[in-house]
Amino acid sequence: MQPSIPPKVIAVEVVTAQPTEADRATIAHLSAETSRLLAQVAYVIKLRFQTKPPVTSHGWALYVNDFRIPKYWEYEHGIYFKVFDPQFFADHKGQKLRFSLNGTNFIDTGKKLAAPPAATSKGKGVRLPPQAEVLR
Repeated sequence: MQPSIPPKVIAVEVVTAQPTEADRATIAHLSAETSRLLAQVAYVIKLRFQTKPPVTSHGWALYVNDFRIPKYWEYEHGIYFKVFDPQFFADHKGQKLRFSLNGTNFIDTGKKLAAPPAATSKGKGVRLPPQAEVLR
């Protein structure tokens, strides 16, 4: 069996977007869990691929350094995952994005986690794009 080759990541983008209804429930849960009021914001981290890899029975796990991203989704140009607590960016600032098939051997994408874009104001009156728009 030929070893699976991870996708080539050519760009990483962090976009601040409106949370979906499911995201709002997650934000409420995380706020209660951390005893901190989290903003109603979804940070969408998009990994753009050079080409989409073929579908295989063994998927690549995505990591930020040693932290496994528990869930990611596909979009037209690659994959994305969401973050709801800005502390995640502070905890993982500048860390490598990596793939692994087994949680032991890692393939470095050559890309690092970027910080979310700075808000242009205090957040009042700023309209965040819906996620469907962000993922086009």
